[in-house]
Amino acid sequence: MLKGFQFFLVGMLFVAQLCAQDYLAVPSSNPALFPQYSSSLTNNKAEVFEENFIYQYDTLSLPFIDDFSTNRQRKRITDLNDPRLTDSVFYKIRIGNGPYQDTIGFTQDSTFKYITNPLGDTILRVPNPTFTIQYSDLVSSPVEYLTYTVFPAYNYTEQAGTPKDTVFVDAQFEQDTVTFYTVSPNGKDLWTDASAYINRTFPINPPSIGVATFDGLNELGLPYNFDIPLRVVADYLSSVPLRLANLPDTNVYLSFFYQPKGLSLDKPETEDSLVVEYYNASTERWSGAWNSIGFAADTFSQVILKVPNQFHKDGFRFRFKNYANSTGAFDQWHVDYVYLDNGRSETQDFYNDIAYIYDAPSMLKDYYAMPWWHYKNNPSSYMADSAFTFMKNASSGLLSVFNFLNVPDTTTPGTNFYTFPDIPSSFLQIQPNSFFRFEYPTPFEFPAAKIDTAGVFESIFDIQFRPRLDFIESNDTIISRTVLQDYYAYDDGTAEAGYGVNPALSTDGLTAYMAVRYDIPFSDTLKGFQTYFLPQAVDVSKQRITLTVWSSLSPAVVLYERVAPARPTYSEPNGIITFNLDTPIVVGQTFYIGFKTVGANSVNVGYDLNTNHKDKLFFSQNGVTWSVPSGGINDGALMLRPVFRNRVLDVGITENPLLINELKVYPNPTNGVVNLEVLSSDRLASIELLDMTGKLVLAAPFQNQLHLGHLSKGIYFLKVQKENGGLLTRKIILSE
Repeated sequence: MLKGFQFFLVGMLFVAQLCAQDYLAVPSSNPALFPQYSSSLTNNKAEVFEENFIYQYDTLSLPFIDDFSTNRQRKRITDLNDPRLTDSVFYKIRIGNGPYQDTIGFTQDSTFKYITNPLGDTILRVPNPTFTIQYSDLVSSPVEYLTYTVFPAYNYTEQAGTPKDTVFVDAQFEQDTVTFYTVSPNGKDLWTDASAYINRTFPINPPSIGVATFDGLNELGLPYNFDIPLRVVADYLSSVPLRLANLPDTNVYLSFFYQPKGLSLDKPETEDSLVVEYYNASTERWSGAWNSIGFAADTFSQVILKVPNQFHKDGFRFRFKNYANSTGAFDQWHVDYVYLDNGRSETQDFYNDIAYIYDAPSMLKDYYAMPWWHYKNNPSSYMADSAFTFMKNASSGLLSVFNFLNVPDTTTPGTNFYTFPDIPSSFLQIQPNSFFRFEYPTPFEFPAAKIDTAGVFESIFDIQFRPRLDFIESNDTIISRTVLQDYYAYDDGTAEAGYGVNPALSTDGLTAYMAVRYDIPFSDTLKGFQTYFLPQAVDVSKQRITLTVWSSLSPAVVLYERVAPARPTYSEPNGIITFNLDTPIVVGQTFYIGFKTVGANSVNVGYDLNTNHKDKLFFSQNGVTWSVPSGGINDGALMLRPVFRNRVLDVGITENPLLINELKVYPNPTNGVVNLEVLSSDRLASIELLDMTGKLVLAAPFQNQLHLGHLSKGIYFLKVQKENGGLLTRKIILSE
C-alpha cells in the first residue's frame, strides 16, 4: 500500500541553517511503522477499513502501571479469520426493523403518479404512497438509526391502468450495507489507541527502558497533514476502562514522567503542549487535568495528580494527547512510567522497581553486524573488551543488586559460550532513587569453529536484587543480538534523524557527495549497499542518485559508479532497502561507499543518534575535496552498509561439499603456515594458489605444508590436482 510512496511536503524540510554545507533533518515519517499496516487483510471478503472494527476492552482493576518496556497498545487486526472477530451486517435503510430489499431509493420530496388520457394529457396527479424508514449513514459504530417519512424516488405515468413511463429523481436515501467487526478483549491491552510511538531510542535517561513518544506522526508512521504545517491535536494515548468505584481508599493518584525533545532534533515550542484528561463515566465527557507548554529537557520530570472523587466510577479512563506540527516527527514529548493506584499520596515519588533504561549494547567492538566469514578470521579482535548497561533504582530504599550476563550456545542446547559471573559472589549496593552504570567484562568470543554460516547470537543481561519487590519484571532483562550475516552496520537499525549535504553550495553544478569509511580484514567482493532514505519534505523523485565506491578520498579514487533508481522507497522493513551492484567488485581492506546526487535537493540518509561513528562519515560538494561533518552535527552513525558475498569474483572456484573430507586444511584462518592432510587413498600431484582476482600466486608439486607469510592477508583459493585427474579445492583465509 505504501510501496514507493513519495512525500511532497514542500518547504517543510528541516535544515539547521539554509547555508549549512551539511545538516541533520527531522523525519517526516516513520518507516518502522509501515510494515505493520501495509499489507491487505488476509481474507477474500469485501474491502474493509479500520473504521469497520469495534474494539472491546476489559474493565481493569487497580493498579494500572505501564513503563513501555513492552507495547501494550491496541493492536490492529490484520486477518478477518481472527478468532476474536464477530461480524455483523448493517443496512442503511430498514423498514419495520428489517432490511429494505429493493434497490430503489427514497426522497423526502413528494413524488407522484400521473394518470393520462389517450392523447397523453394529464388528467390526475396522485401522490406516491409514503414509507416510514429507519436510516443510518453507517459511518460509525454503534449504528444509530433515525426515522424519516419518505417517498419513492421516481415519478411515473399511467393510462387506463397501464404504466407508460417512469422518471427517476435524485434519491436522498439509498440502500447500502456495511460489515462491522467486533473485536473481543485479549486481556493484554492497556491502551485503546496506538498513535503514540513506543520506542527505546529517542529518550535521554528515562526512568525505565521504553517510552511513548508523541509527535506529528500517526500510528501508520505518516504525517497528520502532508501539505500545511498546522498546529493540531496529534497523538492520543487513552487507557482502557478502569474500576474506581467502591475503593478501600479514595486517595487515587496518577503519576508519570515526561521529557520534551530528548534526542529529537526538534523541541516543542511554547504553542505546543502535552495534555492529560480524565473521563467521567457518568457524564461521558472528558475534562482537562494537567498540561505543559513546550520546552526542551535532557531529564525527565515527574507529575503526580490526584483523581477527584467525581471520577471514582467504574469505566473511568485517562488519556494523554499532544498539540504538534502536523507534518512530521516534530515537537516530541516522551512519556514513561505511568502509574495509577489508590492508597497513594502526592509525595510518593518512588516505586518498588529497578529497571534497565537503555537497550543492550553490541557485543562487537565497532559494529552491530558484520559478515560471518570476516568475524571468523579473527573473532577476538572484533569483540568488545567490556559491555556497559545503565539502570535505575526507582525505590526509596537501598537495594542489593546483582547483574548477570549469559551467552547461550545455540549450536549446543543447554550450554553457554559465556556466563558472568560463574557463581554469584557479592551484590552491588545501589542508592535509592538513583541511576547507575554496570560494567561486564566480556573475555569471550563466538568460536570460529561454531560459525560456518550466517547467524544471530544472543547475549542476555539480567538484573536480580534483594529485597525482591518488583512492580515490573519485563524491564529487568535486555538482549543484545550479534548479527553475523553478509553486511557491516555501524548503526543499530533505527534512524532518529536524517543526514544531508546541501547541493546549493556545490562548486560542481548542484552536486553533493557523502561517504562512509570501512576497514575490513582482507580484500573481498562487494555486491551491494543497504541504506535508509529518510522520508523528506520535498519531492526527490527526479533526483539522480549515483552509487559510488572509492578506494581513497584523498585523492579521490573511484572504483565503481552506477546511477541508482532515483525514487526512494520507504516501505521496506524499518525503511532499509538494498541496492545490488550490477557488477560486483573486489575492494581492498579500506574503502568508502556512498552517494553522489545531482539536483537542487539533497537526498537525506538515515542517521542513528544512539551510536557514534561520525568519524567514519565524510562529505563533499565537488567530489574532490572531502570534509568531516560540520561542528553542529550530532554524534551518530550514517545508515549506509556494505553487503558482501562469500565468493570471489572471476575466480570461479567453489568447494565441493562431497569432497570436503578428502583433504583437511588447518589451521584456517592462518597467520602463514597451512597444513594439508590427505584423507583419501588418491595420490596428489600439484598445488596452485589463486588470489581474489584469480591471479596465480603459487604453483608447486604437492606438499603437506605451505608457508604463506610472504603473501598479503586476505582470501585465497587452493587447487589440488590429483594424479588421476580429479581436483580438490579449498578456501584459505590468511590473517594477521
